[in-house]
Amino acid sequence: MHRKSPPGRSRDCISITERVITWLLVFVGSEAILYFAIWWFDPEHHVRLVFFVPLSFATFWLMYESSIYWFYLLGLKIPERRPPGNGITVDVFTTAAPGEPAEMFEKALPALVAITYPHKTYLLDGSGNPQLKTLAERFAVERIDCTDVGGAKAGKINYALKQTSGEIILVIDPDHIAEPHFLDTVLGHFEDRQVGFVQVVQAYYNQSASFVARAAAEQTYGFYGQILMGMNGYGSPLVIGANCTFRRKALESIGGHAVHLVEDFVTSLRLHAEGWNSVYVPEIVARGLVPEDINSYFNQQLKWATGMFQVLFTMLPKIVVSLKGWQKLCYLMSSTYYFVGLAISVNLVLPVVFLFFGIWAVEMPIRGYMIHLIPFAATFLIIHRYSQKWMRDRSERGWQWRGLLLKLGSWPIYLLSLLFAMLGIKVSYLPTSKKRQRGIFPLLVLPHILIVVLSVASIAWGLHSPLRDFDGTKLMIFFAALNSLLMLPTIAAAFSALFQRGQRSQ
Repeated sequence: MHRKSPPGRSRDCISITERVITWLLVFVGSEAILYFAIWWFDPEHHVRLVFFVPLSFATFWLMYESSIYWFYLLGLKIPERRPPGNGITVDVFTTAAPGEPAEMFEKALPALVAITYPHKTYLLDGSGNPQLKTLAERFAVERIDCTDVGGAKAGKINYALKQTSGEIILVIDPDHIAEPHFLDTVLGHFEDRQVGFVQVVQAYYNQSASFVARAAAEQTYGFYGQILMGMNGYGSPLVIGANCTFRRKALESIGGHAVHLVEDFVTSLRLHAEGWNSVYVPEIVARGLVPEDINSYFNQQLKWATGMFQVLFTMLPKIVVSLKGWQKLCYLMSSTYYFVGLAISVNLVLPVVFLFFGIWAVEMPIRGYMIHLIPFAATFLIIHRYSQKWMRDRSERGWQWRGLLLKLGSWPIYLLSLLFAMLGIKVSYLPTSKKRQRGIFPLLVLPHILIVVLSVASIAWGLHSPLRDFDGTKLMIFFAALNSLLMLPTIAAAFSALFQRGQRSQ
């Protein structure tokens, strides 16, 4: 007798009309990019190639990212719901690292035990905290002592694999509170013997805690909605650090969970290269924590970005030939994401250089620039709003401006990550902080403050220079002013504790 599945989508709910509209919008957007590119690369607009090349890279990076997003929209696929059946043995793993608060486990452990499908729950405890041993006993969770186990979370998972026997392994972070029907949502997909893992949405319950928390959450909405649904259509959904369910045989076939800064991405890569398939189920069956302060967020981004650059430079070239069809392109596009830091930094620095030294990469009228950019900008916004119908929660819809501002403010971290990866500098794997870090973090935003100061100074210089009436000067003044404004939210986030103290004292 099959267990009853919770209510929800049971079919691919993307209609033919919606697909036709999506294709038309993407076609118009592609034509808009071509329209702008033909004008931009007109030889009459070039002045100095040494500046024109990096400026072109930075200018077209947003269009490149948009093209990736549109590509995934064309492949959207929601899998049919499948009941889990009976007799599948399941182990649920959650890990504990030093410094993680015991109160977090008081919420997470009983929720894991309460998952309705029969399973065994394990706490892979490397915390050294005696309170967690007591909690495990209280909630009847089997504890595996991982105190001396290396390899961070992945090391604990691999250690536990040798001591357990479930056919299916759910790996869920301790800050996530699972819904009772979690396993009912994913297990049916393992009836296909080639499915190595099933990933679900990663959602959050603390995203209203601060500007950083809201912004960090907004950055994930499209990824866990349209992008992973598109990857599902192209046969390449990824392992995400939390809420992923694995077939034990699949993990064993690649020697266990990857130990890496981006262990989830590398595990996906190895599983797909080994020939295993994956499924993305776009349903929220657990909610966890997102970083609430700029220090925790930047530490997380440094780890992820450095790891992704390492994969791109050293691992992907060797393994890409083993991937199937669209998987090659999906992994390549995913691993280039953090080059956005280089694009942003070019956009921030060049206006300052141009205004102070009176040298130009391009010579073009502002009016012509705007006329040729507006079709892309309009199409971008239309597609952005139209595609939000596929976001996993109605509360996620909107302009997500906070996420964009925080992404722009992360450029020094992404540049540092690129440098670390190129020089082979080791970055320690540290779990993302589960508590909000109190205090101010001025050192983290020194690059942002420097950009604001230089941009304002260059504007003042440009307004009084002999070239102040040139179109190029006016355009660079506009960009320098815009850049200054875009850095302010990240600076404010670093000093947010000052504002909070002021509010409490009133």
